Amino acid sequence: MLKMLKLSKLTVAFAVALGTASSASTLFAAESRTVESPSKIVKVDVTVDDYASYQLTFDGAKVVGESRLGIGFGASRLVGESSRNVDETWTCAVGKRSVYVDRCVETTFELQEVAEAKRKWNVVLRAYDDGVAIRYVVPKQDGLDELTLDVDETEFAFGANLDCWATYYPKYNTSQEEFFLRKKLSDVKPDSFVGMPLVVKGEGFIAALTEADLLDWAGAQFASSPQTPTTIKLRLTPRDDKRGAVVCRPEAKSPWRVVLLGKKPVDLINNSGIVENVATPCNFDASWVEPGNSAWDWWAPKNGREISNAKIKEFIDFAASMGWEYFTLDAGWERKPGEWSDDLSQVFRDGVDIPACVEYGKSKGVRLFLWYHVDPLKKAGVRRTLERCAKWGVAGLKIDFMDSHSQETVQWLTETCRIAAENRLLVNYHGMYKPTGMTRTFPNQITREGVRGNEYNRWSALTSEHLATLPFTRCMLGPADFTPGGFLNEHPETFKKVDALPDGSTCHTVGTRARELALCMIYDSPLRTLCDLPSVYAGKPGLEFLRELPTVWDDTTALDGEIGEFVAVARRSGEVFYLSALTNDKARSLDVRLDFLEDDAEYEATIYADASETDSDANAISITTQTFKKGDLATLKMARDGGWNAIFRKVAK
Repeated sequence: MLKMLKLSKLTVAFAVALGTASSASTLFAAESRTVESPSKIVKVDVTVDDYASYQLTFDGAKVVGESRLGIGFGASRLVGESSRNVDETWTCAVGKRSVYVDRCVETTFELQEVAEAKRKWNVVLRAYDDGVAIRYVVPKQDGLDELTLDVDETEFAFGANLDCWATYYPKYNTSQEEFFLRKKLSDVKPDSFVGMPLVVKGEGFIAALTEADLLDWAGAQFASSPQTPTTIKLRLTPRDDKRGAVVCRPEAKSPWRVVLLGKKPVDLINNSGIVENVATPCNFDASWVEPGNSAWDWWAPKNGREISNAKIKEFIDFAASMGWEYFTLDAGWERKPGEWSDDLSQVFRDGVDIPACVEYGKSKGVRLFLWYHVDPLKKAGVRRTLERCAKWGVAGLKIDFMDSHSQETVQWLTETCRIAAENRLLVNYHGMYKPTGMTRTFPNQITREGVRGNEYNRWSALTSEHLATLPFTRCMLGPADFTPGGFLNEHPETFKKVDALPDGSTCHTVGTRARELALCMIYDSPLRTLCDLPSVYAGKPGLEFLRELPTVWDDTTALDGEIGEFVAVARRSGEVFYLSALTNDKARSLDVRLDFLEDDAEYEATIYADASETDSDANAISITTQTFKKGDLATLKMARDGGWNAIFRKVAK
């Protein structure tokens, strides 16, 4: 038997009992391993007995009972192991904090099938103080040139029928734009397509299940075990060519299977950044990547939108007046999408000249994003289209309607990001799956959709519960191009979708003006696309908040919140602090201790909050100033469907 291995960082008790293959009768003895975290909070027990399994505890609370590990290999035995302590920092120019600390114990367990083929495969376990990440590696080996995989056997066996927040998709490949619903684990069925993250609340813990470093694999979703309703299983998306789910060549690495852990919901928002930490580091100079705010022309009147040089310049002028870096020109600027021609009069619709608009934007300090549908883009050729866009001088592309995370789509997205980086182009992916840490690998992938965002207010309505759920679910994983910032605000009882409004009307949003501002601050997006039209924004109270709001941060701390009810978040950019909160359909008053401010300094706060009349008029907003210092108690009063915001600046001594 192998000796007990004790590591200083995180407890992972690793019991390895090696089973028999069908063609052999040898019984391999059980083995066990333990790794402890610096705070001795997290503990993972792993067993291999015909199959590999693990158990997970957090501060003494059992999170996951005995649960299977593997990617379809047969009965295996442990043939080697190694461990290293990871204690590194890295800087991020496009995140919710400028410096990430990557501190964990990484242990690799080398397994080999006992059957005749004796294929080798590894389980790599990263143990953090606030979570665990597990991936599979198929190393290079004689006789194994290519491997086709159908399954990922990773399970999460919860011991009871716990509350969870789940987003349900109708099939494998969608735009991942559904609500996150509060359910019981038993509501997840064996034929479900549950998206990520799946958030589970138990006695003494809250956990979020997701995946990271998805660059060359099939994306996954969740279902339940047919045998045990409270055991959650992974479902890999099948390949488009029907060759299983994953076709790979050793050395092949699966995405990380990640469990984020905390005591309360805000701990998930404040997690150490495991999704980003386990992502592949960027391998190119990304100093040219510039985050910023963008005007947008799609939030259009009921009777349609004008697309012309004159209208484009109008948006550029508005963005310049606000100090915003970008303007996003959405669908309709091409005469025949995807048709290639060197005669640009055959490319642009009448009245549009993209290079001329780019030059105009350059004179105003505003750069352009161009919308592309993925299918015409593929038809025209990604490389030559991106090279042409770079020649025109555009800042980046908004690529839409992938609606898939099959292995082929994942690979295409990764390669497109690589080509875009070669041409110094930013990418905003729409019709896209959840974040998996790609902003670390490709910082030029500046944001993505994969969220039920403000655009849904055009044809339906977003609920206040949904807006108070996203910070703890989808938005917790990474950038979300939610397109916030609507300035025609309504409570639910007066809200109408755009088709029900009079001719000439434009889109409205559900919620108060102050909450719409809070969405801009609380939902992360290094490219923040502000949805409303210049004519709507003109002269409206609250606009100054958007003029001054950064899109990336030096630090972020969620202070208080409950999923689907409310959240309060503090951020820092340089020496300026920001605090925003939002609530669901209930009026709320929060007392927040301002411990995030610096010592021995006085701050003047400009406060954008719901007014006394906001309960009847969602557009009403109060703008006041107040002086604070560290440790003071601020009372955040919010109307139903409301919000509260403040910008804190040091008072000169």
